[in-house]
Amino acid sequence: MLRFSKQNLLTQLQNKIVKMESIWGFVPDNGTNQIKDKTDFDRVVAYGEYNSLLEVYESIKNGDYFI
Repeated sequence: MLRFSKQNLLTQLQNKIVKMESIWGFVPDNGTNQIKDKTDFDRVVAYGEYNSLLEVYESIKNGDYFI
């Protein structure tokens, strides 16, 4: 088990983001265009999770969080 640290957390988040990009084909700079005209509910839910992970990752990386 890894010891908790900011870097370990960022690494875990990045790994999850990369995994979702490989599974669903998401691209960070393409926004909701990736789910427009899609009727696959699972893809839409996955995009919501992906977008949230990106926001949390960037927030922690930039120090925009409160402890």
